Amino acid sequence: MKETQKVDLSVVLPCLNEEKSIVSCIEEIKEICDKAGLNYEIVVADNGSTDKSAELAEKAGARVAHIEKRGYGSAVNGGILAARGEIVVFADSDCSYPFSKIPQLIQPVQAGQADMVLGNRLDGFIEEGAMPFLNRYFGTPALSFMIRLLYPIKVYDCNGGMRALRKSEYPRLKLRQPGMEYASEMLIRAGQVGLKYMEIPIGLRCAHAAHVPHLRRWRDGWRHLKAIVLGKFKKYE
Repeated sequence: MKETQKVDLSVVLPCLNEEKSIVSCIEEIKEICDKAGLNYEIVVADNGSTDKSAELAEKAGARVAHIEKRGYGSAVNGGILAARGEIVVFADSDCSYPFSKIPQLIQPVQAGQADMVLGNRLDGFIEEGAMPFLNRYFGTPALSFMIRLLYPIKVYDCNGGMRALRKSEYPRLKLRQPGMEYASEMLIRAGQVGLKYMEIPIGLRCAHAAHVPHLRRWRDGWRHLKAIVLGKFKKYE
């Protein structure tokens, strides 16, 4: 694909040392998008991998954007900015998210019904061992409740990492967080600026056996909580 070629959809995969799973993700995305007749690209937002993730991604047909600033939020942000599609879907590159849901995720955006659609893992089938008990029944529901309480957005899975958004609306969010708390900040800002938002059930699969989790439950939970509370007082200009 030429660098200037227009596409309708960009699928962004934030990546840090995922050489065992990145090709499987790319191949699954291709199969789903080709079957759906979508005009798309795959962008791997490589966040400083020291393995062969970037090399394998390029060989598999993805475009690699090298994101120097470390952190989940930095990687997703960099991938979205590098994307050429009118709609962007992003999801982890560890095989945990069902890419088969991409057509359903983008349909409300295509139809003008939503500017952002979040894949709700808690409303779908979750494979055994795919999500820690505390995250599933306490952490994520509690943080989601706080966002609903403090902001004008009906969020039920604030940590859901598979989302679709209209790229033209993304600059309005002015997101700043470089870490995992970026996920909450995106939802907070979507509520504050009045984006049309909805959720669809997607479930969750077990990550690839070789995946090393980057999430640190207590540290990142505290960062999410801090972002949610302080978001009421931040000035985004």
